[in-house]
Amino acid sequence: MLCSLTNLFDRELWRDFLTELEQVVSSKLSHIDTNDPVRKKVESIEDAASFICDIGESENSRTIFAKFSNIKVEMTIILFRDSENFANNISIYFPEKILDSGEGVSVLDRAFRMANRGLQPFYSVCDRMAAISGKRKLSRFAVNLQAELIGIFWLTYLNKSYVDYFGGERFDGLPCKKIDGLDGVLIELGRTPADVSVSREEAERMLGEDSFVDPSRADDKPIGRYALRFDKLLKLESTV
Repeated sequence: MLCSLTNLFDRELWRDFLTELEQVVSSKLSHIDTNDPVRKKVESIEDAASFICDIGESENSRTIFAKFSNIKVEMTIILFRDSENFANNISIYFPEKILDSGEGVSVLDRAFRMANRGLQPFYSVCDRMAAISGKRKLSRFAVNLQAELIGIFWLTYLNKSYVDYFGGERFDGLPCKKIDGLDGVLIELGRTPADVSVSREEAERMLGEDSFVDPSRADDKPIGRYALRFDKLLKLESTV
């Protein structure tokens, strides 16, 4: 899952992104649609990129579903016009059996890095579905990313604005790497989601647990106290 405030209504961006993703997963994008189940067949990457960006004049958001042939990789793309109040959300779903082999784990790692370079998120995560869904708020309401982030997971990317927000020294005890072309930090807790050197919970405590969803809490955190407001994120990113 990648959360971005970048304007993603960009046909060239999606053409390049989808082309590279096809190469990483070794499969062609086969179907794309505004409905699920996905029925519309992909004629070309150029047409798919145009379809993603084809938002109506009166629409404030666009939701797209896509899938790749043979390997059961699926995508959900939710784009917004108003990035000061809503974050674009892109999720790529892989079958969990991909984690059974070192080659599969390598594909996940490459896809995550490539997606971050292409979509410029302020926050993105990769993990087993159960780990991410387990961070559901007690209220069952959607997480407001201007009040808190969902959590730290097997792979977590935070852009430079968030690294500065938490304080670079807090990352010293975490297994961090860089992604070529990006100025943020990739936290990689272990070789696989099941083999981590630092637990997800400990990583959150090291950065400041109030900034992440606590599934046992029923209250709503105030916007901007434990996470960056989108207007501030946009301002910070425009000055980098």
